[in-house]
Order: sequence, then C-alpha cells, then structure tokens
Amino acid sequence: MSHMLATIVLAATGAVLVIAGLLFFRHPGWLLTWLKGMAVFGVILAGLYVLVIAVNLTSYHSLVGMQTVATISTQRQADQIWQVTLNSDGGVSTVRTLQGDQWQIDVRIIRFSGPLRWLDIASGYRLDRLSGRYTSLEQERSSPRTAITLSEAIWPDLWQWDREVNLPFVEAVDGNATFMPMRDGAVFDVKLSSSGLVSVPMNEQARAAVQFWNQ
Repeated sequence: MSHMLATIVLAATGAVLVIAGLLFFRHPGWLLTWLKGMAVFGVILAGLYVLVIAVNLTSYHSLVGMQTVATISTQRQADQIWQVTLNSDGGVSTVRTLQGDQWQIDVRIIRFSGPLRWLDIASGYRLDRLSGRYTSLEQERSSPRTAITLSEAIWPDLWQWDREVNLPFVEAVDGNATFMPMRDGAVFDVKLSSSGLVSVPMNEQARAAVQFWNQ
C-alpha cells in the first residue's frame, strides 16, 4: 500500500475511533462500569495513535526493495573544503559546503508490524543529515565539523518516540552510509534497502577516490 493511500486510510480510521469514543460521553448512562469507561479511553488513545502514525507518514517516502534515494557530487573549493550537491529521488537539489575529507549521509527508516503490517504498508524513509569528517583523528577531534539537516522537524516525531520508549507496531531504524571520500568531480549514487544504505561510485573520479582510500 502506498504511503499516500495508507495516510488516508489511517487518518480516517483514527478519526472514526476518536469520534466514536467521544460519543460515549454524550450519554453518561452508557458508562455503567469503570471498565467500560476505561475501554472508551482506550478507543480514543488508539485513534490518536493511529492519527500520529498517519501524520508521520506524510514526511516519509515509500521504501520498496533496493532503490536510489540520492546522488551526491563533490567539488573542491579549498583545502578540505568542498561544495557538495545532493539530488534526492524526489527531484530536490541541495548544495552545501562541507569541511573534511569524507562525507556521510544518514537516513531514518521506519518499519511497521502487527495490524499495520497486515495492511501491507511499505517501510518508509527520509533523508536526515549530511555531514563531513576528517581522516586524521587529531583533526576530527579539534577541527570544525559540518552537519547539514536534510528534512524538517515533525511533531510528534514517531521515529524518535520509538527510539526512546519502544512503541507498538512501529520500528525505528538508523540507516547510515559508510563515510566516503571526497574528490573533485566525484559522483556517488546512494542506494537504500530496508537494511541500510550503500554508496556506489558512479564515475572515474569516484572510483579512483575509493580505490586510493582503500589502499
């Protein structure tokens, strides 16, 4: 099920549950026991939780199999200063300056289980951060670092909540690409599956940089 359709289904389900629960309070006579009252609150909470999931899905892209999520190219501006261009699979281009010798892109992945899995909702991802680092450990500790946020903050942040309290039916996963070397004119494709990121050199400059780095 696509994220757009899943968002509509979950939002509608959550709204119906919340409204159905609130209707109980219009007729106090229905609340014959404390247990029934607790059940009503449970229905409302379940509806709110489904609505939170629906809201979060709007900021994620569907993840099906292995797919290219971004293309990264680097241009040297000065010693250990690079212009990095990121083109996402959504057609959004971001140009930033990174300091260091290598780059890394981080992504957030969210998976679904239980009833949400039965609905066949695809795992989702969103690009989180682009950062640079130095090869030298001494420089890494003392020199300026750059980290660029790639997506806007969302509230409530379901991914962060799951990391802190282990929410039901969702699983927050970190997907980190290995640090890759920066070289003038190098181009890399960033591919993503449900297990994480892989960076693939796409031109001779990128392949030469990786080969030299691995020596």
